Amino acid sequence: MSLCAGRIYKKQIILIILINNGDEAVLRTTLRQFEIFVAVVRCRGATAAASALGLTQAAVSMALADLEQLLDARLFDRVGRRLALNDAGRRLYPKAAELVERAQELEQLLLPDRSAADLRLGASSTIGNYVLPRLMAAFLAEAPGSRFRLEVGNTWEVMEAVRRFEIDLGFVEGPCLDPDIETIAWRTDALAVCAAPDHPLARLPAVEPADLRRHGWILRERGSGTRDVVEQLLEAQLGTMPLTLELGDTEAIKRAVEDGMGISCLPMIALQEALERRTLVLLPTPFLRLSRRFHILLHRQKYRSEGVERFLAYCLAHAG
Repeated sequence: MSLCAGRIYKKQIILIILINNGDEAVLRTTLRQFEIFVAVVRCRGATAAASALGLTQAAVSMALADLEQLLDARLFDRVGRRLALNDAGRRLYPKAAELVERAQELEQLLLPDRSAADLRLGASSTIGNYVLPRLMAAFLAEAPGSRFRLEVGNTWEVMEAVRRFEIDLGFVEGPCLDPDIETIAWRTDALAVCAAPDHPLARLPAVEPADLRRHGWILRERGSGTRDVVEQLLEAQLGTMPLTLELGDTEAIKRAVEDGMGISCLPMIALQEALERRTLVLLPTPFLRLSRRFHILLHRQKYRSEGVERFLAYCLAHAG
């Protein structure tokens, strides 16, 4: 059995399937059923999907049941009240999501401003808090009517969201080795070692590697891009460092360093305001090489809409 063609007719997607003997079978499923299926996967459940679509949970469950009956295949494993996408559902999802996104593009063609984009983005902390907001604002000025939904998490969470087709583009602070994900090198980010102005190291005329090994460090949680890069860069050059505190947010680390709880290595872009206020100072470390690359992630099987391609090109053009 193979998929031969598809067309839209009276709001129905008609799939023509060639049976082994060459006869045709016509399978009628509505675009709305695929839209509901995609929403259930993205929202990780029928209840959240119903809320997002403005439907009752009963209507969502009925649409899923009808779709499974038409396809003669279970798409989810029912574990109590929880829906777990099974192998058939995982195979269908990329094509169903592409179908829904192509239909949205067709609707976009009828809008007065065709340059508008509707994008779901995911970014690790530094990029999501300090880099993307400015890029999105500048893009909106050029493409009025565009809409962004940005989720900020650590690097591992963003990679997972890309892998599960939950976002269109991911922005992370390190490379991704998943073979299903395309990784595009983006921009260079500088890091710096910082301390409170009254910290003992801030009073030294010069800081040596041994000094950095004697004082407690405050770092991001494991799984964050900043933590991975800091460990790779600093431990390779300094050896093991005493860890005083782990925190899940760059701003929380800045506050802890300002309070004299330890020293840290943070992105320069996140330190600018504190340096201007003089609540933090940089420790001179010419013996350290502190830089990393940001990367953009896209799932290789995901359909790339015109809006995705346009915003990707915009980000690459403004990589400096």
